[in-house]
Amino acid sequence: MPRLIAKIAPRKDEPECEIWEDDDLRVYFTADADIDADGANGQFGAPAAYMLGDQGSDYLQNGGMYEKDGKVYCDEPGKGNIAILDDDGHPKIFDGGIVGCKTTYKDPTKAVTDPYAYIDAATVPYIVVPGQVIEETEGVVIGCLARATYNGQSVDCVVADVSSRKKIGELSIAAAAALGINSSPRHGGTNDPNVLYELWPGVSAEGYVLIPS
Repeated sequence: MPRLIAKIAPRKDEPECEIWEDDDLRVYFTADADIDADGANGQFGAPAAYMLGDQGSDYLQNGGMYEKDGKVYCDEPGKGNIAILDDDGHPKIFDGGIVGCKTTYKDPTKAVTDPYAYIDAATVPYIVVPGQVIEETEGVVIGCLARATYNGQSVDCVVADVSSRKKIGELSIAAAAALGINSSPRHGGTNDPNVLYELWPGVSAEGYVLIPS
C-alpha cells in the first residue's frame, strides 16, 4: 500500500502536493516545473548558467549571487551556496567569464573545484527533489534513476539536486526541453501542476553512482 511521505504547499494559493512511496519503493508526485540551471558550466558546449555581466542562461540572483565592480559575491557566504568557490571564498570565475556552479550530485572522482564534477543542467535531464524525499526514503536518492512525464512525453533522468523542504517541482534545462516545456531558467517552466515525477531510490541512473547524503 502506498505510503504518504510528505505534503508540501508550493505557494499559499495552491493546494498541497503529496509525495508518495509505493511498496516497490518507487517515489512519485505531481507538481509544476521550475527550471534548474545548476551545474551548467559550459562543460559540453552548451551555455553556462552564470556568467560575468549576468550574461548566463540564468540570473546571478537566482543562484544566490551578485556582481560588483567586476567581481561576483555570494548573497550569504557560507550558507551552502551553489557557487564553486575560489581560494578567496568567493565564486570562482572560469575561462570565458563563466561563474562555476554546483549540483548536489558530485562525481566522487573529481575535485570540488572541477566544473566537470557536477551534472550539466543544459545537457543532462535531471530532476530536483525536496529534502523530505532524502529524509524519508531508505534507498540512496542522489544519483538514482528518475523519470519525468508531461503531456504524454517522458524522459529518463537522474536525481541531481535537492531543494528546500518548501519547494517542489524542478527540472533541469535538458529535461524540460525533452518534455516540450519552455526550458529557459529566466522565464521558462510551467505552472501546470500535472508534471509527473518518479524516482527509484537505491537504483543508480545509467552512468552515475549513488551518493549517500
